Amino acid sequence: MSVVLVRVDDRLLHGQIVEAWAPYCKATRIIVANDEAKKSRLQRLAIESCGSTALAIRVEDIEESIKDIAPDNTNKERVIVVFSTLKDLMQAYNKGLRFSSINIGNIHHNGKGKLLTPSVYIDEEDEVILHTLSQLGVELDIRAVPTDKPVGIKIEMRNEK
Repeated sequence: MSVVLVRVDDRLLHGQIVEAWAPYCKATRIIVANDEAKKSRLQRLAIESCGSTALAIRVEDIEESIKDIAPDNTNKERVIVVFSTLKDLMQAYNKGLRFSSINIGNIHHNGKGKLLTPSVYIDEEDEVILHTLSQLGVELDIRAVPTDKPVGIKIEMRNEK
C-alpha cells in the first residue's frame, strides 16, 4: 500500500475527505484508524457504508492499521489514513507507521489549549507531539481541503534551550 495522505480530523470521515481529498490524492482506500470506532458496530457500519467500488473505506483499530500499511505490503492501493487525534497518530508512529507529512483538518476545542486556526485547537500534549514530529522532519500543515492554502505549523517549545 502507498500512503498518500495522513490526516488528523476528530470528525473522522466526512465529505471533505471523501469528496475532496480522495480524488485529489487519487486514493483507492481510506483507513479510519480509531480504536473506539472499531469497537462500535454502529459507527463502523456508518463510516464503511460511505465507500464505493472505486473507494474502499475501512475502520480499523490502530494496531490493525499499522499492520495493513506495513512497508512489506505489496498491495498497490493508494491509501488515506485518518486519525481522530494527534495522540493516536503518535501512537501509530511510535509503533512503526512512517510518513513524511501530516494534514490536520479539525481538532475541536476541549476546554484547554490554544487556537491555531478556527478549526484547530491543541493542548500541551498535542504541542509536544507536533514539536516531536517536526523535529523528526515530518511536514505539518492545516487545511480543510486540498484547494485551501496550507497553514504551516511551527511549534517552539517554551522550555527548549
